[in-house]
Amino acid sequence: MEKQNKILLWFFIAVVILSLAGFFNTYIRFFPNLDKFPFIIHIHFLAFVSWFALIVIQPILIRQKNTQLHRKIGKISYFIAPILVITILMLVKNQAQRELPISENDAAIKTFMGLLDAVSFSVYYIIAMINRRNLRWHVAFLMAATLVVFNPGMSRLLNQMQFGLGLWAAVVLPFIVSIGIIVFEKIKLKKPILKSPYFLFFCCWTIEIALFITIPNTEFWRNFVVSTMK
Repeated sequence: MEKQNKILLWFFIAVVILSLAGFFNTYIRFFPNLDKFPFIIHIHFLAFVSWFALIVIQPILIRQKNTQLHRKIGKISYFIAPILVITILMLVKNQAQRELPISENDAAIKTFMGLLDAVSFSVYYIIAMINRRNLRWHVAFLMAATLVVFNPGMSRLLNQMQFGLGLWAAVVLPFIVSIGIIVFEKIKLKKPILKSPYFLFFCCWTIEIALFITIPNTEFWRNFVVSTMK
């Protein structure tokens, strides 16, 4: 358990570093002269950083066996998670309104992507909190929620290297993480695959990708975005 906790901690630290690196050129490097950005972006970034602070601090407290402080600090997420979701939705609307005059198709795709992020993060977070006394399930779905938050920063970082690479990585990474842990648990820990929380995450992510491939390009969705986001 000690080794697994250490791996989880380093995983979350890597996620934080890469996410912040992805937003460096578009936001962080302008600090403290951030007046040109809408206020909602500052709120979103603050919630975003607070979430990452929590996911790094919490494994450290578990490692130190300070479960009481772990639970108290964990309650902060009850405020951070809703703020993240609300700001994601507000930013999705703002982006759609900017994109619509340029390309209705791009606006439809990006709107669906943002809504999918908000919904999936909410679902994974709720599952994690419902199972907060079951450490395996709790950690699995906090990791799933964190991967959703991680994807935009990682995508920006990789797109700076090669445009389009970020989207592919955002699609593939949750599959790699979930499959990797499922295989490890099966081989090393002899745990059944179908009862694994990571298998449920794998199935949820598969459904998300299927929806992302099919829905944004439909006439129904484009008309919905055009009628509701203007």
